[in-house]
Parts: sequence; structure tokens; C-alpha cells
Amino acid sequence: MKMLPQVLFWLGLISIPFAWVVWYFGPQLEVLRPVLAGISDPALRAAMQEAHAERLGIWVGVWPVSFLVLSQILEKKMQG
Repeated sequence: MKMLPQVLFWLGLISIPFAWVVWYFGPQLEVLRPVLAGISDPALRAAMQEAHAERLGIWVGVWPVSFLVLSQILEKKMQG
């Protein structure tokens, strides 16, 4: 249990560049979005890809904060 705050801390630090990569390459990611394949208008498809990429980037961008805060909370609870 004493190692969990350290693991969460390092996961938080590692997930920062991961969030940047997901944000940057998000429009090219076609994970779990078969709906976009059915859109025939290229401008609409591009707009939808950008919107999904931003949402995915924001969702992944919350991870570092969550991991770092959980690490801090667990560290304080273990100390006293």
C-alpha cells in the first residue's frame, strides 16, 4: 500500500505527454467511432473528427491531475 502513491504519481507524470499525443493525433484516431465512416460529406466528417479529438484530448488530459491528486491524498493519509 505504501507504493501506491508513488505509482499514481508516476502515472500522472507519464500521462501528461500521453495527453498531448492524443490531443495532437486525435483526428486520426478511429477508435470506437464507426459512425464517422457512414458520413459521406467530407467537411462534416472532418468537423466531427475534430470535435471527437478535442473531447478525447480533454478526457485524457484530466488523467494527470486525477493521478497526481490521488497520489497526494494517499500520501497524506498514510503519513498521519
